[in-house]
Amino acid sequence: MNMQDVEPIEIKVHDRASMDRSITAAVDRMIESARRQRTHGILVTRLGDGHFVVGLSNAVPFGYTDQLDSRRQTA
Repeated sequence: MNMQDVEPIEIKVHDRASMDRSITAAVDRMIESARRQRTHGILVTRLGDGHFVVGLSNAVPFGYTDQLDSRRQTA
């Protein structure tokens, strides 16, 4: 299994409790894949309010989980 075989998990939620539960569950699933591969960490990307993607990333060292906020900044 390689990184391309592991699909990122997209999350859309409307409240904080759902966000916490959904992200935790998605990270837990990615940890299983990361442990098998031992080459990638986990990246949680915020795309917008209540919209996230959790996936493996070669930019994150194995054993780590990182966050990225890629929402558009308003001037």
